[in-house]
Amino acid sequence: MFEEVKLTTEEASRWIAFHDNAYKEDQEMADKVLTDSPRWSIIMAYYSMHNISKLYLAKVHNLKISGENVHAKTLFFISKYAKKDSKKIIPLLEQAKQEYEAITSSSVWVIPRLLSKGRDERTKTQYYDAAKAERSRMELMKAAQYFMDNFMKPYIKIMGGLCY
Repeated sequence: MFEEVKLTTEEASRWIAFHDNAYKEDQEMADKVLTDSPRWSIIMAYYSMHNISKLYLAKVHNLKISGENVHAKTLFFISKYAKKDSKKIIPLLEQAKQEYEAITSSSVWVIPRLLSKGRDERTKTQYYDAAKAERSRMELMKAAQYFMDNFMKPYIKIMGGLCY
């Protein structure tokens, strides 16, 4: 579906360092803006997931994910490589399952499902939806906290275990 683009030797360390910093900054910002802007908290939480995914793909598989359809490409390659790295992922899923009850499956498909859910939540939050326009600030804060606790944090923990 998408062509694999390998990182050049010159580019790899800069690319990896950028995404390593980006996911951490996005995660930190998601926490910081939760009460002031729950909508942006969800958006930043998703981008934390997205950036650690790109970090994993670069650091472990030497892939550069950029350009058009970057979110779809990232999800495509996460799905592909999660299957290949299943021996590493299963213990991380077991550990995450113990820490985060929201993960109920020990399948490696949890990885792409979490990222896909993150993208869906970010899209619903970032773009206008008449049905959701009337949500109260408190409802949105609860939704943002739930998303961060049950999707972003488990995902970051699993992917971090693959990257480091």
